[in-house]
Amino acid sequence: MGFDLSEISTEALGLMSLTWRPAPIDKPTAFEAMLEAIKINLPSKTFFNGGEFYGGDNINLEYIRDFFVKYPEQRANVIISIKGALDVATLTPEPTAEGINKSLDNVLKYIPDLDIFEPARLSPGVALSETAKALDDAIDSGKIKGYTLSEVNGTTLKEFSSIAKYKPVGVEVEFSIFTRDVLENGIAKTAGELDIPIIAYSPLSRGLLTGEIRAKSDVPEGDVRHHLERFSEDNIKKNVAIVDELVSLAKRKGVTPAQLALAWLRYHSGKTIDGIKYPTIVPIPSSSSAQRVDENFQKVSLTDDEFGEIANVITGKEVHGHRYNEKVAKYLSL
Repeated sequence: MGFDLSEISTEALGLMSLTWRPAPIDKPTAFEAMLEAIKINLPSKTFFNGGEFYGGDNINLEYIRDFFVKYPEQRANVIISIKGALDVATLTPEPTAEGINKSLDNVLKYIPDLDIFEPARLSPGVALSETAKALDDAIDSGKIKGYTLSEVNGTTLKEFSSIAKYKPVGVEVEFSIFTRDVLENGIAKTAGELDIPIIAYSPLSRGLLTGEIRAKSDVPEGDVRHHLERFSEDNIKKNVAIVDELVSLAKRKGVTPAQLALAWLRYHSGKTIDGIKYPTIVPIPSSSSAQRVDENFQKVSLTDDEFGEIANVITGKEVHGHRYNEKVAKYLSL
């Protein structure tokens, strides 16, 4: 295929928080954040990660379209990835040929030069071969340059890569200090073996690792996090005890808790740790202001000793509350 993510910076930008919230960020503020990310990363390209369902009425796609209408000269500096093939009303995956084509046709109305498409989830009721062929056909027809998968396990990633004409250019999974499923479900190991970058979403555990959420009242009314177990009043209080230890480490290092959490992820990139050879790790923190982009994109690194200190904090400690509700959880790690 010849298309991969080798040109992007490992400082990438998630666009979900711009629009999938009770009140979307206004476009001027959102565009400042997007432009700041591009400027920081030059001459490398910036990876923009958006979603067809990140808010109603295709608002996330609209923001991306309008950004490049305003800044057409920046298009060459960005790789755009959009996840879709999900029923917006029910949040049910639709990774069928029909579902993928319907979603892609809609996305292309807003972003006709789309780089990467990602079916938001696979489904137990849809054969991998059908999904793979639909994505292969989209590449062959010139609709997209490549595709990524999301929330699959190592066995599925290996099988999908073997039956598809084109290998995934990345695999998007939740990965953070608080969510380390990739170490248990084979994704980290398989992605490393196949040299497929891991795109780490929710790298700050939906804000918990910033140290700014200490009670349920710190989560805005109408925010989707109110529906997640991990954000119940009781679970937040339990998890803050771990966060406070990480905050202390961050203060000692002279960085913010968010910078420490992102540095922990980047530490894995390309290294062999506990017998697992990691591929490139690309965290995609969702930053809704230029100031937050500046914070998250600082190239903070960890020494081996600092990585060990974090390991001492988290090893043997339970993170309370599942990261998704029961309805969505059944489509994880397929």
